[in-house]
Amino acid sequence: MADKKKKLESSATPRRPVILKSDRDVSKDQPKEKSEKEKPPTIILKTREHSTPKDERPASPRSQGNDVEGTQPSKIAQNESKERKDQKFKLMSEPVKLLDENLEFNNAAYEFLNDANSNYLVVGVIGTQGVGKSMVLNLIAQNVPLNDLSRQILNSHEVSPEPTAEANNLTPVESQMESLNITEAANKKSQDKNTFKFKMQDIEFIERGVHCTKGIDMYVTNDRVILLDCQALWSPSLIEETNTNPVTARSANILTVDCLQIASYLMAVCHVLIAVQDWFADYNFIRYIQTAEMLKPSLSASNSVNTSQESSEYNSSVESHPHLLLLHNRCQLEDYTPEAVYTMQDLYRNAFQKSNLQLNSGMYMYSDTNKNGLNIDNVCKGYNVDACGSPMNLFLLPEIYSDFDNRDIYRGHPQFEQLAKRLRWMVLGVNRHQITTVPNLSEKGWFQFCSKAWETIRKCPFFIEYERFLP
Repeated sequence: MADKKKKLESSATPRRPVILKSDRDVSKDQPKEKSEKEKPPTIILKTREHSTPKDERPASPRSQGNDVEGTQPSKIAQNESKERKDQKFKLMSEPVKLLDENLEFNNAAYEFLNDANSNYLVVGVIGTQGVGKSMVLNLIAQNVPLNDLSRQILNSHEVSPEPTAEANNLTPVESQMESLNITEAANKKSQDKNTFKFKMQDIEFIERGVHCTKGIDMYVTNDRVILLDCQALWSPSLIEETNTNPVTARSANILTVDCLQIASYLMAVCHVLIAVQDWFADYNFIRYIQTAEMLKPSLSASNSVNTSQESSEYNSSVESHPHLLLLHNRCQLEDYTPEAVYTMQDLYRNAFQKSNLQLNSGMYMYSDTNKNGLNIDNVCKGYNVDACGSPMNLFLLPEIYSDFDNRDIYRGHPQFEQLAKRLRWMVLGVNRHQITTVPNLSEKGWFQFCSKAWETIRKCPFFIEYERFLP
């Protein structure tokens, strides 16, 4: 019992309460600590030395930080735009290869293009062998009109004279005079060749029956007009027999597919496509143009090419189609009659009625004020809508004879120089539509698109399937 009482007494003793430190005591101690911490430090100022110049004084860290950070973003954008405008590019003196002899894409023309220019015109030409494709592009490339243009075209087909054995047996004085005449003639011919940028066929090529241009030649004029001269399409001279590539029954089909790919490629990268013929009318040539348009793949994947310019992509599923100019070279007197013009336009209108190529672009031989509002001078006085029908992109160039300067002969058409001048301003004045889905595409951006487009066309299965159906 005594033990129980002791336990009860011990349990009855009260426990000590826990005393917490109040906030008041803490607040009383804080001012003392703050007062000790907030004592102002003693700053010792050093006087400037008069001997140290101003340039050798150390710069403040704030100014150094501003220099490292650079200028504002707006100023950076302005400097980049100025650098783009100040970019220098080379001027072409002669054409370069866009596609070489093996139809491989060549990047040699990239350094001649301007990345800050989006106002350019791309003109391509297609045709069979010897129809005058290079001559047509030479007429368009002429910035300065030539008075003796017809004579220079006639002289371009001649071969430079070579000294014969009889000339070597002349006396020393006569031989010196002959050598001077030969050198003067050679210099004159070299000057004539400089006026024409694209090489044209001379009598040697004509006699051998071979083509002159291989692949696609590219030339950029000072007016930023990009001219593309392609090889002769569907020409047997393109089939070269070598040890590594013998001629087989399939060689003609391979050549046909290669030419169709070139024609489709020019339709994809050009604003204006000139189809040149030297007689009316080559039905196979018209059929090949239709086939090339049919087999041309959609280049929407190639349109998303990485360009250096800052522009948002324009979302459009519409494919661009070039302006097609049907040009007849070496036309005769009867080809300029209103009846002949009506027959030509009626045939082409029916042949391309389901085509997406633009045939009503204003490159006419006479005006049609009722439909399109164009008012241009007629090539001949007898050309009108009633006699020739509604106009389309058709142009006729006459054949140049040796007696072209004889005014007594009735030609039935204006002079060749006047027609060449008319052809040039019609092509250069055509509407420059958007080739790709990227708006305001620069010249270098267009060149990158050309590379992607050729790669897409070469890998397109449509042409391989078309070759299977060829005989």
